[in-house]
Amino acid sequence: MQTQDYHDPVRSGLVAMLPRLQRFADVLAGGRDAGHGLLRRSLRYMLAEQHRYQRGTSMDVWAFSEIYRQWRHDLSGESDPMTLAKIDDVAFGALFDDAESVYRDSPVIAFLVALPPQQRLTLLLVYGEGLEHEDAGRILDVAPEMIAARLIRMSTSLANRLSNRPPAKAAAIVETLYPEGHRASS
Repeated sequence: MQTQDYHDPVRSGLVAMLPRLQRFADVLAGGRDAGHGLLRRSLRYMLAEQHRYQRGTSMDVWAFSEIYRQWRHDLSGESDPMTLAKIDDVAFGALFDDAESVYRDSPVIAFLVALPPQQRLTLLLVYGEGLEHEDAGRILDVAPEMIAARLIRMSTSLANRLSNRPPAKAAAIVETLYPEGHRASS
């Protein structure tokens, strides 16, 4: 048997990003089971077509873009694709379950579920993954200005929803959306 000195930077890069890619696929597909299938199909494609990855390109942007492309491809055969992008509270809330914690911020989950899919994805990429507007735009195939507009619409929607709540409760909900280091000014 011959030992190969073979280092595959694409494969090792994807393996290192698996938890992040899984979360993105779960949110796209609307749950863990569907997200797992989406990620599996996307990874199979990325590994088979890894020659398309251009060295010097952010591995994150490339991988998220490919998962998003696969999701859009999956939806292309549907008569009303955005109905498949809808998520119910329970399935979406389960994505936030943590084995170490039983705490779930139901108002935030309800708010996120009510967002249109593109705003939800934008929020995940910019605040959840910490990507710049330009990179999020590359992934979602829109201009960076569209990313900013989506975030503004999402923030306006959140402000409207919180206008009925006491200020302290509203501030606590906003803080859960913008974890330390990822404020709205980012």
